[in-house]
Amino acid sequence: MVSTDGRDNSGRAALTVAKETNNGTNKEAKKAAASRPSPAEKFDVDHDEPAIRVKRLRAQQQRSQKLHEYYDEALAEIRASLERAPQR
Repeated sequence: MVSTDGRDNSGRAALTVAKETNNGTNKEAKKAAASRPSPAEKFDVDHDEPAIRVKRLRAQQQRSQKLHEYYDEALAEIRASLERAPQR
């Protein structure tokens, strides 16, 4: 775009449009950021009572122990089957 004085104003017009668009985007981004939890809130997981947490951890420990036993048995069976397999 050329003004009446002969100067090219296309860059200025594009910059104005970009600023106006960016201002609207910034307002939306600020609003979205305000609705998200802060990093401190996000990683603060110790909201439960200690007794409830102990129960949950014990249950998790029992599940882990059962899986460990299952994997040990499966591994023993695989090793035994490999030992029985004929050598080629």
